[in-house]
Amino acid sequence: MSASLANVYAELMRRYGETFTITYGPPPTYLANIVGAAEAGKKIVLLFREERSGAAASRIRTTPVKRERKSDGTSELDLTGSPLKDDCEVEAIGDQSLDLQLEDKNPWKLEEEYHRGVPVDKARAIICRESFQKTEGLGSVWFLCDAEDLGQTQLLQYEFDKSHFSRGVLSYQGVVPAYTVTSQSLVRKHSPAGGHPAETIIENTYAVNSNMMLRVSHSTNAPLPLLINLHDCEVTLNNTFHVGDCTSLTRDFMVQLRILVYIREDIVNYHKDMKQGIARDPNYRCGVGIDMDELREAINKTMTDVSGFSDLPTHGLSGEADIEDVVHRAKIRRITDLTDKLWELLKCCDSYKDLKMAFNILFQCAARCNIVNTPTNKNRLAEIIKELANRRLAIPCLSGAEPLELLLEIGLEKVYKDYEFIYTESKLCSTNLLKHTSEVAAANDGDDAPQNLPQLRKSLHNAVRGDPTPGAGGMRKTLLHHNSADKPGNAKYASQDDDEAGFKNSHFDERESMERVSKLFQIHCTLEHLLMIQVHLNLPNAYSDICSKLLKKTPCLLEAIDDQLSDEMDITLSAHCVASHLDGKEPYSRQITMRSYNKFREMKTTFYYNSDNICPPNLVECFQSDDKKLVKERTYHSWLYRKIRTLQ
Repeated sequence: MSASLANVYAELMRRYGETFTITYGPPPTYLANIVGAAEAGKKIVLLFREERSGAAASRIRTTPVKRERKSDGTSELDLTGSPLKDDCEVEAIGDQSLDLQLEDKNPWKLEEEYHRGVPVDKARAIICRESFQKTEGLGSVWFLCDAEDLGQTQLLQYEFDKSHFSRGVLSYQGVVPAYTVTSQSLVRKHSPAGGHPAETIIENTYAVNSNMMLRVSHSTNAPLPLLINLHDCEVTLNNTFHVGDCTSLTRDFMVQLRILVYIREDIVNYHKDMKQGIARDPNYRCGVGIDMDELREAINKTMTDVSGFSDLPTHGLSGEADIEDVVHRAKIRRITDLTDKLWELLKCCDSYKDLKMAFNILFQCAARCNIVNTPTNKNRLAEIIKELANRRLAIPCLSGAEPLELLLEIGLEKVYKDYEFIYTESKLCSTNLLKHTSEVAAANDGDDAPQNLPQLRKSLHNAVRGDPTPGAGGMRKTLLHHNSADKPGNAKYASQDDDEAGFKNSHFDERESMERVSKLFQIHCTLEHLLMIQVHLNLPNAYSDICSKLLKKTPCLLEAIDDQLSDEMDITLSAHCVASHLDGKEPYSRQITMRSYNKFREMKTTFYYNSDNICPPNLVECFQSDDKKLVKERTYHSWLYRKIRTLQ
């Protein structure tokens, strides 16, 4: 179909390209919303006038402009969880009265503000020409009109079809009160001769807030269809979470994710520069700074003090706990594992130099102190600490990206534990579901390494004498020196160090780290969706099902997290879950499609109503004359799309 429609586009460009603007591609957003995505199709030919002068052009940006960060008295990047100035409560999530500071709040694309309609008579003249109708093609050509005729025609459609003669008209009906939208009036408009539709498809959309929509759809063959049906229907929840809209309740967890992303980015950039022969120290830009003497004291206290027991659950013992309450407890919960505590300390370092010094302090403390708080996590730093404490290893000297790689590894594990606490304490899902999805990327490494570690342990005496196994070449090999050839693909950048003797102090794989960070971001977005659903809909019986469906999806890989990043979900809900919330409320938008047909002719009428104008205000002049603010009752902007297909 695309190739055939491209032929139509080429013919129109040859004949009318100098007079009008003609495009071949996805339909405009307002067209897809009014007639539906199925009717609009993936690609169309659109003929219109383009106006790039005046007020419209001054408002439209052709190049994205980076938003300036609000000044809070400091120019340093504070990502370590220091007190954040935010007075927004979780109850205000998604409040329509709040300015969410989104770059583009309009339902149309910016470039669509350039569109202008052509005179209706000129569009009809092109359609009626025999040369146009005989063009070989398959698909729809749409003509954007100026709506200055009596019927306020906004779009004309000619569909190339080998078996049927098909034309459509979309007209703007103005602003109408909500009480005038009745089955009787719609049936009369669909068939003025008095017939009844053979099929009616109805989709009502309810706006819970600016980011959350409920689409309620059903179909019927009744002569007078029921326009609102909250029982025998399909309900789809559409919710969008914007990273820039994080509230104070969850912002600390998002800050941790951003720190992990920045650390990973710095590691990747360092390795790329090394491959290109650029010798430099890696960057570390996430800390606010900490005095080295204070850090030394904190590390010593962390390693020598008894951790005690983790906090016992106080809520949700007999049922599901409140999600908001569990998130708050996760922020203040007692951390027991040593490497999790070290993450909170080490990430505060101001620079790479300080971070490297902090690890040196840590290793010296592990080698000389009597460690009471033995690490239980299974990561590379935990193994180094245990080996140093057992006098099996000399104090390592970290170089290159090794400090960042060790910090990234313990950070990934600690952040995952935060989310694990939230999901299990609130009984949203089991640990197996989180592990099934979050550890797929690390399965090859995580499943084999812990079991094989005891086999690699050697005393310093044997390590200095060399590995007696054949082919080892007398190279010193301890727990921290792995031959990357034994496990190909585990570390992307390990191959450049294969022939160098020494310790392998850290592990990093670019693909694996991206997958793990992306999965953690998906887990966080799922939490944000659930919090918004709890605040605005309160569907406790549906949380587990929603959580399971969202976490089983393959996460989108991401390399950066900024305020413009968003996550959108579409999930099916049971009708009885939302019936009580929607009963007696007017839909935010309505799309009602009636269809009648016989052996020779098919007629389809789509009525579209929206509380807001979904078209750019300067698209056609008739939009300027309708003012909804002067009307007190609930009103809709109304469009009528009529399509007739006749057998040739």
